[in-house]
Amino acid sequence: MCGATCASMADALTRCIDAISNVFKRQESIIWSGQNACDIPCYPIKPLDPHVIGACTGPLSGLSHIQLDNDGPNVPVPAAGIAVWNIQLSEAIGISISLYDHKVGGGAGRHGDPNADVYAVIARPNNAILAVADGCNWGPKPRQAARCAANGSVQHLNELLFGSSAPSSTQEVVQVILDSFNSAQKSIVRNGGTTTTLCVAVVCELVKPQGDLRWGLCVVSVGDSPCFVWQNTTRQVLEVTSAAHEGHNRDMRDSGGCLGTSVGDEPDLGNLICSFTLLAEGDIVFVTSDGVSDNFDPVTLHEGATTHGPSASPPVSLPVLTPDQRQAGLIANLTQVIRGIKPQLKNEPIHAWELKEAIVKHVIDVTDNQRACMESSLKSVDDPELSTVERRARELEFKEKLKTMGGKLDHATLAVYEVCRYHNSCA
Repeated sequence: MCGATCASMADALTRCIDAISNVFKRQESIIWSGQNACDIPCYPIKPLDPHVIGACTGPLSGLSHIQLDNDGPNVPVPAAGIAVWNIQLSEAIGISISLYDHKVGGGAGRHGDPNADVYAVIARPNNAILAVADGCNWGPKPRQAARCAANGSVQHLNELLFGSSAPSSTQEVVQVILDSFNSAQKSIVRNGGTTTTLCVAVVCELVKPQGDLRWGLCVVSVGDSPCFVWQNTTRQVLEVTSAAHEGHNRDMRDSGGCLGTSVGDEPDLGNLICSFTLLAEGDIVFVTSDGVSDNFDPVTLHEGATTHGPSASPPVSLPVLTPDQRQAGLIANLTQVIRGIKPQLKNEPIHAWELKEAIVKHVIDVTDNQRACMESSLKSVDDPELSTVERRARELEFKEKLKTMGGKLDHATLAVYEVCRYHNSCA
């Protein structure tokens, strides 16, 4: 690529990031964050309706199976305070897929199996619970940690958010979520899990709307599973959990914190954060694993470079991004994909199922080349006619080729909820 072309690409990217950075800063001012419930504003909330109108968990049995010695059923069973997990509601949905390459040989599965992510979404007439846990590393024990974390947390929430002792303010909701992390931690240790991230979000209805903002979003997270909001009125994306990594470069090798057996039987709460923002009807809340969010990161997509972490040797043609620019680029990429659902219909709202499909398509598309290269590499080096030297040469060739490809192979998980007071006209 010629120098002039490289320069124009860098200039265009810098202009885009600067513009989006200004938007991000304006949005950021409406997020409250801290390490305790008292750091969150105290808005009175309406009594939380306990009637379940939508519920899903996954992959497979999701949080409903926490026995380490087997994979469990392919569908969820009654668990965590929910009798039926397959109550379909298009505004309250989740998905978890593997972006990893297929192993050599038919029916052999994928690298990275089993999927160690878990999601859960529970919708009620005036509230919702969303949870995503991402087991750290591969294998049954990280998956067990994720399942136990989501199970313990959601069980706690379903017991304490409703009834005579239910919270009456947003601060109290955040405290209940924080307490649910203790239940999640105990469940991991008790059931033989290792470590996992956990992000839990609760949507609740305010007693006194703040203009058009009738709802509150209370979030607690540890690790690198972020929570976002798509605002249909402004057509913008907001990361509610941004304070967990503010001013720091992402490192895909380190989640920054985790529940489980990080130090003995203790968790690592290094980036535990409580967050809150106000919502309008029609906003879409979505919690993701880093297998989703990292595939919108401009460094992962080779749209920019960093001097930190595994991507610290940038191609000379790419601009080096500060942490704030990198975050702004991620938000810009997410915004572009979601706006692209209805590019000619700016006044037409985007719905939860449309957002889910667009994000899943994006993460599959941006990892296609890497996945195909890995599968081709495995077949090539598996040739029994190759000498050790030839096999090593091919491995190095594919390794260098992979460095030129954007995207990140991982498990990609998404929990999505569209904000509405669900009468028959909404559900």
